[in-house]
Amino acid sequence: FYERRPSVWVEPLGDWGEGAVQLVEIPTDAEIHDNIVAYWVAAKPVRGGDRLDYRYRLYWTKDAPFLPQTGRVVASRRGRGGRPAEVDKLGLVKYAIDFEGGDLATFESGDPIEPVVSVSRGEVLHPYALRVNTTQKWRVIFDLKADGTEPVDMRVYLRKKTGEPLTETWLAQHLPGG
Repeated sequence: FYERRPSVWVEPLGDWGEGAVQLVEIPTDAEIHDNIVAYWVAAKPVRGGDRLDYRYRLYWTKDAPFLPQTGRVVASRRGRGGRPAEVDKLGLVKYAIDFEGGDLATFESGDPIEPVVSVSRGEVLHPYALRVNTTQKWRVIFDLKADGTEPVDMRVYLRKKTGEPLTETWLAQHLPGG
């Protein structure tokens, strides 16, 4: 039941200076091993004798302690591409990403909302967005045709047709043949 474990959110306090959070996935041979870590990397190299002071607050929680003002990703799925009930012979993979929150509940299918889907290589086919029946969620669906064996970086979000983003950006990697 690892999905029931709390997450830890780190809130930096004070001035940490320039730098970035680095996310690392450690290879593992069993799903029971925690294999995702993140750490702070200062832009200025650390030298022997340097004093580093970092203050932070930890939040141990099931849900994000601070929800964004935009819609957020709540689920993503992948499956056989092409049309339903038809065996795909084109090598397509279908992706479905659900977003919820922000102003999304105020829109209905047919309103001026569009999916923005970009991939590092390959071809995106038939992207569309719709409101999920009887919910306040929106779903983006598209087929990906990725030739070759190299990973494909994917980005998806919803925006108003005027260009204003409505959701955070979903990031994922497609591994052909996987």
